[in-house]
Amino acid sequence: MTVILSATLRAEVANSRIASNIARSTAEVFAEKQGFSGNIAEFGHAFELSISEAFTNSVRHGNPSSDDAVVTLAFESATDALTVRVGDKNTPFNSQPPCPEITKYPESGFGLFIIGKLMDKVTCERDGMSNILTMTKRIGRS
Repeated sequence: MTVILSATLRAEVANSRIASNIARSTAEVFAEKQGFSGNIAEFGHAFELSISEAFTNSVRHGNPSSDDAVVTLAFESATDALTVRVGDKNTPFNSQPPCPEITKYPESGFGLFIIGKLMDKVTCERDGMSNILTMTKRIGRS
């Protein structure tokens, strides 16, 4: 895989929109460059929404008052897939939370569930003091 874009943003809710716009644009350019015959806008939207969820989780569950409260994004390309790694220095989190009770219409708790539905592969790991959420989507599936 080849890193095609990296970005580091302050862990602030306002930057979630910037992060999701970067994700959508990067995904759409990647899909177009690879000759993706599917719906490029849908492919981009999957990344936009997934990054929005991941970034917001990093901010909400992190320590925004810290001077080093940042969220990093690293996009990597392969011939048939785009991967993004979202990193933060927050405390470890449970990457397998229980599915929210939909009948109770919760205000939160759907982030990882949504990401899992939009992406082809999602992993979470701890690397030293960092959480790394890795999301991959193949261009053959929209």
